Amino acid sequence: MSAGVWLLVVGVCDLLRAARDTTSVGRRVLLVLAGLAALLFVAVSSRFPPAWWGTVGACWLLGLAAWVLTSSLALDPSSSHRHRWRAGAFCCFAAPLGLLVLVGARPLPSSALWSWLADRTVVGSVGGAVFVTHLGVALALMSTSNVLVRLVLDAVGVPAVANERQLRGGRLLGPMERLFLLGLAAMGQVAAGGVVVAAKGLLRYPELQRSGRDQGATDVSEYFLIGSFASWLLALGGWTLVRILG
Repeated sequence: MSAGVWLLVVGVCDLLRAARDTTSVGRRVLLVLAGLAALLFVAVSSRFPPAWWGTVGACWLLGLAAWVLTSSLALDPSSSHRHRWRAGAFCCFAAPLGLLVLVGARPLPSSALWSWLADRTVVGSVGGAVFVTHLGVALALMSTSNVLVRLVLDAVGVPAVANERQLRGGRLLGPMERLFLLGLAAMGQVAAGGVVVAAKGLLRYPELQRSGRDQGATDVSEYFLIGSFASWLLALGGWTLVRILG
C-alpha cells in the first residue's frame, strides 16, 4: 500500500499543476510542500517505525520532491539542459516507485486514521490496501501519465506543444482512454481493449489524413502513434501495479 499512497499524492500534485506545461517557481514549491505535508501526515498518523523512515519514508519524500521539480523543469521551454532534466524525471519517477513496490508492499502500520476510514467509508468493504492502490493508480493515470507521455514525445523529437494544435483533445482523451482500459482490465475484459485501440485509430484517421494533405510530411502521425502507444503502455503498467499491490 505504500506505493499506492505515493502514487495518490503524486497524482494529486500533478493534477494541481497548471493546464499548460510551464509552471512558475512558486507553484512548483507549493506543490512540493503540499505533497510532502500530505505524506508526512500519513506517515505520522500511521506511526512509522524508525526502520520505515529509512526506506519507505525516504522514497516517499525524496521521490515526490525530485519528480515534481525535474519534470517541471524538463517541460519548461525556458530551462536549460532540458534533456538532462527529462532523463532525471524518468529516473525520479521509476526509481522510487520500483523501490516502493519492492520494500513497501506490506500494509501500513495500523492507526486511528486507517481504522476510522475502514469503519466509516467504502474502504472497509474493499480493504484499505485495495482502495488506496486503485485510487492512486487511477489518479496517476489521469494526471501523472500525461506528464510522462509529454516527456516521451519531447525525448523523440515530436513535442506535444507543437503537434497538439493539429490533433486537439489529447490532454483530455488520454486520461479517459487510460481509465477506460484500466476499467476493462479490472472487469476481466482485457481483449476488449483492442476495440478502444481500433476505434481511436478510426476516429483520428480523418485528422491525420487532412494534416498530411494540407501540409505534406509532418510529425503529426508520429506524434499520434508514439503518444498513443506510450499512453497504452502506462495503462498496462497501472493494471500491473493493481495486480501486484492490490
